[in-house]
Amino acid sequence: MGTVVKRDINIKRKVLFLLEAFDKGGIEKVTLDIVNNLDPDKYDVTVQTFMYGGDCQSLVNPNVKVIPFFFKRYVRGIIRLIAYLPPKLLYRLFVRGRYDVEIAASDGGAAKVISGSTNKKSRKICWVHMDVVERGSMLKEFKSAETAKPIYDKFDLIVPVSNACAEKFKQKFGNDYPFVVVHNPLPVSEIIHKSNEAFKFSKAEGLNIVCIGRLVEQKGFDRLLKASERIIDDGIKNFRIYIIGEGIEKNTLESFIDHKKLSSYIKLVGYQSNPYKYLKQADMFLLTSRDEAFPLVIGESLVVGTPVIATNCSGVAEWLGDGKYGIIIENSTEAIYQGLSSVLKNPEILESYRKVIPEAQAKISFENALADFESILV
Repeated sequence: MGTVVKRDINIKRKVLFLLEAFDKGGIEKVTLDIVNNLDPDKYDVTVQTFMYGGDCQSLVNPNVKVIPFFFKRYVRGIIRLIAYLPPKLLYRLFVRGRYDVEIAASDGGAAKVISGSTNKKSRKICWVHMDVVERGSMLKEFKSAETAKPIYDKFDLIVPVSNACAEKFKQKFGNDYPFVVVHNPLPVSEIIHKSNEAFKFSKAEGLNIVCIGRLVEQKGFDRLLKASERIIDDGIKNFRIYIIGEGIEKNTLESFIDHKKLSSYIKLVGYQSNPYKYLKQADMFLLTSRDEAFPLVIGESLVVGTPVIATNCSGVAEWLGDGKYGIIIENSTEAIYQGLSSVLKNPEILESYRKVIPEAQAKISFENALADFESILV
């Protein structure tokens, strides 16, 4: 493991966050929320990215430095370069400056680069945002415990974002690492403020259901479309589903919707800068993911008071109190079909969950979660 060095907590800390991009996405948004709220009198923060520019970068506070890995534009082959060059060479090539804390904001390319750090005085943190058993990394080094071990061994701390995420990490890579689970903070005040923006769904009979996520295989929207087709074939038509997000599966999903004549029931509404107004007005939020680490969108739904149905993947049970604050279904197309059918036949079920949401809301604190994150920076 890396060597932990005792430091004077009164000295302003230089902190590096290294991530692939600072555009739209869960990791990017969490990083933005954290760096914008770290005390500038205590922390000198730099965000360095493989791919420069993007939505979150445009929202960063002036006191936070954002620098490119090398070029101020996307360079084809950068991920392949990171996959094949050795860690120490990558670090020497791309990390300019000396930091007290070096955070790899993913367990892929960023982790490989930071593992090559030649700064013996820095605290090296691997921030794990994924179910490494189900998802893993695109980089070949992380496909097995044997190839990943030399990389993870260089870190002083592994920081999974949920207890389930930590257990999956241990399952794949073993227990011989220092762990601290830190839940990602939710900007509660911002969510509530944005959720109050004037908005109404088009008038329609039945339930308005919202899904939010990148249009990629991981999020399981293909399963949702198949389940919805069966539900309509059963004669259940009292619903409208709004899927918020963009991604590489968009054309495939659109083609399925058109071919199966589902456009009256399912809408792809694209990326929305303010998804919270949709969430607040929805009758239900539905998560259909194949895998997650700690899906913040469930917390966002609870913050605005909207009942949740979610497939059972990492972090879901932690948000929903093992089913006390929302409906947890098995992780399959069949379970999505059965679970959604049940609610559409008995929509009063949602009201029983709506009544207990305030108890869940009381447990969500941005300040406490940010303090937990700060505790790993010392």
